[in-house]
Amino acid sequence: MRTPLHPGLAADLPVSEIVTSAAPSRWHGPLQSLGTHQRGQAWVVSGHKGVAAALASPALSIAPQGGRATGAAADLVARMARFSDGEDHHRRRAVVSGLLPPVARVTTITADRVNDYLRRRTSTFDVMPMARQLPAEVLARSLDLPVAKADRAAFLTGVLCDALTPALSSRKLPPDAGDAAAEELEALLRRYLDAASPERVDAAISILFQARDATAALIGTAVLAGSSDRDPRSAGQRVEQVLRRDAPVQCTRRTAVADTTIADVTVPSGAAVWIFLATAEQGTGIPATFGSGPHGCPGAAHATAIAKQVVTVIEAEGWRPASAQRVDYEPRPNIRVPTRVLVVRP
Repeated sequence: MRTPLHPGLAADLPVSEIVTSAAPSRWHGPLQSLGTHQRGQAWVVSGHKGVAAALASPALSIAPQGGRATGAAADLVARMARFSDGEDHHRRRAVVSGLLPPVARVTTITADRVNDYLRRRTSTFDVMPMARQLPAEVLARSLDLPVAKADRAAFLTGVLCDALTPALSSRKLPPDAGDAAAEELEALLRRYLDAASPERVDAAISILFQARDATAALIGTAVLAGSSDRDPRSAGQRVEQVLRRDAPVQCTRRTAVADTTIADVTVPSGAAVWIFLATAEQGTGIPATFGSGPHGCPGAAHATAIAKQVVTVIEAEGWRPASAQRVDYEPRPNIRVPTRVLVVRP
């Protein structure tokens, strides 16, 4: 039984340390007790009501802010629905929703792809390289790209993610790696989608981009959750529990473009705001980690289906997490991606 934590401890702990700690859920209660509060130069929003209000607020912008790196990669991300506001977001999100493939098709392709990865495995291996690559591969194949081109698109998506997603330490990438990946990815997708509609190309790339890291985090954490042969839960049930109790996306960031009141507290214009999605979990409906309001994840069902199928096939083939392994997480300020998850055949 863990010792209850005083809210004052959470007030002094950086957001990044909460997200990358061994059990971030132990901080959720203290965060909820603090409500909407200032932390250094930023603000933190927690709890179901506060999170819902923040995610619905037009005064909190998700768009990339001034000062972000320029170039083809940054321009591409700025055109995605995920990082747009207002009418641009509404229009772009509709294109994304129209492109998302049927969940049943995604599930079938996932099963085939996992079997491909496992076919020649005979000894202990790390599932995370597969977890990082497979979601984008599956979705690209589901969008009817030829297999080789879909797998190339997934690789390029990984380079783009590594170049642009937030990290707490520098990544060893060539300075122009993200721009080169963005340009090749756009050219590749134009060949197989409607070239007369650039927004369809952007939407397809955004589907791959959003799926890559968060789904990898979900897969890795759900595999780790299956450490006991006596666990009565199915693989699918473990994925659902991870989504609610060990959320892959713990928080999301916004910038206040106007003074706004969240949970009776006024957040000033220009403030950086961390919205702790994981503290809004109520145990029913769509898991809080997928967000809500205008920017709620449109691919929640797809990510869940991919993770469930991956974990189901891994366990059906007799693989289990290696015992007593140390689990570390990528140095990310908002998402819990295990760096390595070793599995063995007992």
